[in-house]
Order: sequence, then structure tokens, then C-alpha cells
Amino acid sequence: MIKYNFSVDVRDNGGLRASFNELTQKVFGFDFSDWYEKGHWGDQYIPHVLIDNHGKIISNVSVNLMKFDIGGTIRNYIQLGTVMTDPDYRGQGFNKFILRRVLEEYQGKVDGIYLFGNDSVRGYYPKFGFKPMKEYEYSINLNKGIQDKEQINKYQLKKVDLSDQNACEKLYHVIQTYEVLNLGRNPNDGFCMCNNPGLYQFWLAAEFSENVYYLSDLEAYVIANVQSGILTIYQIISIKRIDMETLAHSFEKDVTDVRLCFTPINKEAYNVNLHKKEDCTLFILGEDLEKREMEKMIFPAISHA
Repeated sequence: MIKYNFSVDVRDNGGLRASFNELTQKVFGFDFSDWYEKGHWGDQYIPHVLIDNHGKIISNVSVNLMKFDIGGTIRNYIQLGTVMTDPDYRGQGFNKFILRRVLEEYQGKVDGIYLFGNDSVRGYYPKFGFKPMKEYEYSINLNKGIQDKEQINKYQLKKVDLSDQNACEKLYHVIQTYEVLNLGRNPNDGFCMCNNPGLYQFWLAAEFSENVYYLSDLEAYVIANVQSGILTIYQIISIKRIDMETLAHSFEKDVTDVRLCFTPINKEAYNVNLHKKEDCTLFILGEDLEKREMEKMIFPAISHA
């Protein structure tokens, strides 16, 4: 008879960690090997797994301990991620078992629980009490591209080469210092993830590795890119207020629009529209998160797990 064991001891167990990475690679096409080897896998990312009697992980729901500063008020959430089951073991209720264990462990002990799911699970998570939540996107139209860059204010902007070890270490040091000293309070972000440098490091090593800029006159970092005249700003790491139009003018390409992937403090200064992402729905559990929808907020792109 096959017996399946439940465990949350993955990170520090070499065999389970290897099996976890193998399953992640099989299901999603990436793994956490490099993240772990560089010391970025901290205590806030906790896989909850089922293991067969051969020591193989067959299903997982990862718990991400999230802390957000919302206008000076700290909220503690749980973000569920890396939800997966080995294709050979699907349809047997393994993931449902883990999800129920997670909810039993955390529901009522945090301010809310949420996750991002694709269209194939739109009918699944409501069975556990989750509701779909709308997010909102903030933008500025600059009316026209920058014509005379010599006649406008600009920041001293330099792209950061993260293949340079010294530049990389400086960035991570600033993130960690900012997180500790500023306690997550960001004068640019009204729904700010705090005390989670591991997620910054995960995204900066992957999707945003070519999108980091340093503003030397403000000692700040910006994660952004420009495409087809649109400046998309994923996150700002700064203890000082950044003027978005000045930032847009600082890029060498003509920018006509600025789009934010976080909630600005001064929402009234922006155009606001419903955020839409293909094949992705945000599910929430808890009244506190329902307030975030009414306040027209969006989870920062850098906070997705």
C-alpha cells in the first residue's frame, strides 16, 4: 500500500529540495536551485508537500509570508504559489488535501490569503471560499514624446549591469538596508511589500535582470522598461519621492505614457483603469483584502510569487 507523507521541511532537506526542484522544472520549466545556492531562499517561502514512499514529492502548495505597508498600517497576508501536482498523480485530490491543511493552519491568523491562478482553476478556488478580486492600473499620458531633452528636468539615470558582481551586491545591499531602515514605507508606493528581499532577488535574477536603473542624484533604483513609447515602472526602491514625468524624461527613448505596476501614493494624479492580464485571476480570502479592491489597488509586480 502506498503511503503519502506531508511535510513543510523542504528547503533544508537536500533530498526533498532536489525532488521539489525536479517537480517545479517538470511543471513550470524553472527551479529554485540558483535562488537557494545564493542564499536568497529565506524563511518566508515555505513549500507544503506530499511525498510518496520513495521520497518523491508529488504535490505542493507553497506559502509565502507577505507583509505590506498600506499608508503606514502593516498587514500580514499569505500568498499561495507554486501550486502543482506531478502529471502522473493528478486527479486524486492531493492538492486539495494540501490546500485544506494550509487553510487550517493560517486562516484566521493572518489578515488575508490570496493567490494568482490561470483560467483553468477559476471554478476550483471558490470551493474553498476564495473570491476573484479586481486590480487597478495607474498611468499618466504625457501627451507627446520628449522633443528637446536639453530643456527639461532629468534624473541622472544609468542602467545597472547585474552580471557585474559588485553592482549586483550593491543593489541587494541597498534593498536590504532599505527594507530594514525604511520598514517598507515607500514614498512612491501606497501598497508596499516590506521585509521580503528574497522576492526582489528572485525577480531581479530572472525576468527583470535587464530592467534595473540607478538614479545617482537620488541614490535610488528603478525597475522599468520602455517599449513602443510606454514606460512601464515595476518598482521604485527609494526613500525619496520620484517625479514620474521627470523619470520618463530621463530615458533616452521618447516616452508618451507612464504605466505603473504598483499603487501610487497620490492616486488622484493618475488615470486609473481596470488591470487585465490574460489567463490570470487574483483570488482572495478575507475581508481585509476585499477592502483593497474597493480602494482600487494592485499588488506590486515584484511581490508576485
